[in-house]
Amino acid sequence: MVKLTMVSRRNTYLRIARFSSPKTILATIAPFYPVWNTYRGKLEDIAKRYPDLFPYYNPEDIDYIDPPGIPYTNKIKVDAFGCVWRTRVEGYIGEVIKHPLDDWSKLKDFKLPDPEAGIPTESGEINYLTKPGKIKAIVPWDEIFNSMENAKEKGNVVSAWLPHGFLFLRLIYLRGWSNIFIDMYRRREELYQLIEMLTDYYLEIIKIYKKNFSSIDVFTFGDDLGGSDRPLIRVEYFKEFIYPAYRKIFREAKNSGALVYLHTDGCTVELWDLLIDAGVDILNIQDKPNGLENILKKLRGRIAINLDIDRQLLAYGKPDEVREYVTKVLRLFKDPRGGFMVYCEIHPPANLETIEVLAKTLVENLSLE
Repeated sequence: MVKLTMVSRRNTYLRIARFSSPKTILATIAPFYPVWNTYRGKLEDIAKRYPDLFPYYNPEDIDYIDPPGIPYTNKIKVDAFGCVWRTRVEGYIGEVIKHPLDDWSKLKDFKLPDPEAGIPTESGEINYLTKPGKIKAIVPWDEIFNSMENAKEKGNVVSAWLPHGFLFLRLIYLRGWSNIFIDMYRRREELYQLIEMLTDYYLEIIKIYKKNFSSIDVFTFGDDLGGSDRPLIRVEYFKEFIYPAYRKIFREAKNSGALVYLHTDGCTVELWDLLIDAGVDILNIQDKPNGLENILKKLRGRIAINLDIDRQLLAYGKPDEVREYVTKVLRLFKDPRGGFMVYCEIHPPANLETIEVLAKTLVENLSLE
């Protein structure tokens, strides 16, 4: 495996995204907080042995909740849009329990967050991988720009992030699951109005980013569009309600030369052509719901892929099963042109041996030289 510095990690990331012949595949292992809180020093030892694979680990920025194990909680929080959330496990966003626009009569008094205040968090809380969350509905711009400046000085990828669930999921958070699909079916005028409001809001945020920071490598977005075997939204509805907004937002982000990265969980095969047309450069998708052969056939060479490795396997699989599958994936997708990264999200009840084997397997198979 090519040993990466932060400078070369940025170089490799950009070469992968632009199909410019990188020397290695980039891989990230991302244990969620309950895994860190369970294994603590033993997991830190693995991260220290494989620092290139654990970019989110910083030994000076980790904190645990006693006793060791899954840190259960019952936290109520309110995001910047007025959605009320409940979290049951520290490190996860939880679920919306009160939708501020559950009745369209409330739209006339509804206010979006002030874009000049900063970036809204998805659930009214900053969720970290290596320490408990921090209640914060909006991250102020000075914190955002300081973090970006720090990344630039270290030679890391300079990323301008927008909250996960920025549009499709945000509509659900605001209206409720059933309501939003009934709205689409009935083509409610209020729905078009709300989407336009959100689109203009995110366009303004992107303009603030670009006005205040000239060296942005990538804008990162997240919006889970898929279920286990099909999109959560019909293609016709996606094309009518979501795609036009994506296209406007992504093109505003790209017009200064930055890349657009989109994370989207679930099966999204039927939406890929529209996502590419909307302007996505790097697509973070899951392997199992979409199928390896589908991904190879429909996306290889068209768009950079950050492949989310089977979370069920990483959580429940035996070490030998993990080794065999990850080796297979890396050999299938190896391409000297680039266009491929892997992301390994680790959730309970994953065990340390599996994580160690995963790290070793990645190290053995990432080189493109």
